[in-house]
Amino acid sequence: MEKSQSISDGINRVSYTLTRSRRKTVGIRVTENGEVKVSAPLNISDKQLKDIMLKKMSWIVKKQEELKKLYKESCIDKKFVDGDTFLYLGKEYTLKIVKGVLPERVTFEGSHIVVAIDERKISSNEAECVRSVLKKFYVNKFIEISKERIDFFAPQIGVCPRKVTVRDQKTRWGSCSIKGNISLNWRLIMAPMEVVDYVIVHELCHMKEMNHSKNYWNLVKSIIPDFDLSRKWLKANGHRLAI
Repeated sequence: MEKSQSISDGINRVSYTLTRSRRKTVGIRVTENGEVKVSAPLNISDKQLKDIMLKKMSWIVKKQEELKKLYKESCIDKKFVDGDTFLYLGKEYTLKIVKGVLPERVTFEGSHIVVAIDERKISSNEAECVRSVLKKFYVNKFIEISKERIDFFAPQIGVCPRKVTVRDQKTRWGSCSIKGNISLNWRLIMAPMEVVDYVIVHELCHMKEMNHSKNYWNLVKSIIPDFDLSRKWLKANGHRLAI
């Protein structure tokens, strides 16, 4: 079972998720979302684990800072003007802005993602207005798509989430609580459909296996045989899923 913990070296404080298993060594990894995952042997003492974590603190903090920089850079590039490019379900579209006395909405025209904004509501910051309309569209579409995919995969896995929440998160793609509550990051709407499916299956499988054991990954693989391709895609492109 996973446990959420934190550690400080007097300068930095790092939160991490600890999983104990029959493994022989301690494994520490920083995910593409900046989360710290620690896998430790069952018989290692808290003091031994703390000493190992403190020795790796500078490396952990460095990795997290690198990921934050990638995220910020991906946001800075977006000016929300005609010609900007945005991802939607893994495909890149060129932004086209339409202004007038009309309903705010987002549509697709070939290779363009068209954002219509009501010029009566435009404040001094037109870019923020465009971003707001686009984000609302993304969130609503992800709520719709994630529900469809959960309804598709949950029966295959033999689970039924108690509650599903779509959140705005910068460091996690999804999570599953012991009570069976699942949270998903709306930014996944920018990833390919197979990546969305992978994250959803990843969290649904945690309802049966609250760990990352061999049994857990075998369960994921039974539903998505090539899930590792989606893991690699997220690792390489996760920082791009931002507006």
